[in-house]
Amino acid sequence: FYLFKKLSRYNPLITTLARGVAIGDELEYTDEITLGRALNNRNPYQQS
Repeated sequence: FYLFKKLSRYNPLITTLARGVAIGDELEYTDEITLGRALNNRNPYQQS
């Protein structure tokens, strides 16, 4: 949310990872198939 607020004036494309990678998980322990699917199925970030 902090980065979204700071960068919003530049109109960047900000996305969130899809399912499969939990918040706070170490990416080094995520298998490449799960990480690849999470990146390919990203969702636009929407401020709530």
